[in-house]
This record gives sequence, C-alpha cells and structure tokens, in this order.
Amino acid sequence: MEMRETLARNLRRYRRAQRLSQEELGHRAELDRTYISSIERCVYSATVDVVGRLADALGIPALELLRPASETAEAKSSSAASAEGAGTKEQPKKGAKPSRKSAGPAQRRAMRKKPGP
Repeated sequence: MEMRETLARNLRRYRRAQRLSQEELGHRAELDRTYISSIERCVYSATVDVVGRLADALGIPALELLRPASETAEAKSSSAASAEGAGTKEQPKKGAKPSRKSAGPAQRRAMRKKPGP
C-alpha cells in the first residue's frame, strides 16, 4: 500500500473515531474541508507540515497517521473500543422481541407473518 493510501485510511479512521466532520477537522487544523476530503480520497498528497497539523488537531502523534495498517491493528481495536464501545454487543432484554437488524432471517420472516383470523 502506498504512503498516500495509508495516510488517507488512518486520517479517516481517526477523524471518524472522534466523530469529527471534515469541516470541523479542517477548522481545527486551519485547512479547507475540501483539502481534507482530497487527502482522504488520495487525490492530493499532504506535506509533512500538513500531516503535523492534522495530527495536532486530532490529538495524536503524527506517526500514527503514517503507520501502515498491519502496525495499527492493535491501535485500531483499542481506539474503536474506547470511542464506540466496539466488541460489546448489546444483549436484548429478557423477553424482548429482537429488532429487525439483530434478528436472523427466520426471525425476520416470522415478524412479517401476521396472525390469522
């Protein structure tokens, strides 16, 4: 994977983990939202100064934005778990009906069926 792609993936991941829009990150880093979008889509490559400004705005070391995915797997799981509570699926309450999203195919079919007269 190219360094530009690594930066794009890491930037998007850290930005989303902090629930920041491209506009808010741009404001914090004093960069235009469209420039951040272009970096995340691998249209532009960022200078070292821009990587530093983005990292400062995200509150992380600049190295984290440039670290390849294989080295960030541990950081990804820990940041996702702390930011979103990943890995802890909510268990339905006892006796509660499953939602359509959590129900399996057979349960969804049963939910569609209406009781007869």
